[in-house]
Amino acid sequence: MNCVYEVMASFLEELRCENTRKKYVIAAKDIEDAAIELRKIQRKMNNYLKKLSDKDRVFLETYFDALEHDYFKEEQRAYYQGMMDAVQMLGGLGLIKTGKNAKKLIAKVKK
Repeated sequence: MNCVYEVMASFLEELRCENTRKKYVIAAKDIEDAAIELRKIQRKMNNYLKKLSDKDRVFLETYFDALEHDYFKEEQRAYYQGMMDAVQMLGGLGLIKTGKNAKKLIAKVKK
């Protein structure tokens, strides 16, 4: 199934990044509030990091970079899974047809 995931992930990445000005982009108030709060604490964190030794600062910056990367990958995984679930649901409802190529790909992945 990872082969299907990688093909879908590549396609969905292009679709997701293609246009951020879409009319249907989710911009919930709680998401905006969280971003504002993060920017506030980031300013405090930057001031705090300046006071640390180089070794401690580099360690924390490396940790935060790894943490941010992990969160980003999890966000991507959840997005892809949601899209795949939606496609599967629409197919199960008979609203979209499964083409021969998709059936061949799924059969190949199951082997």
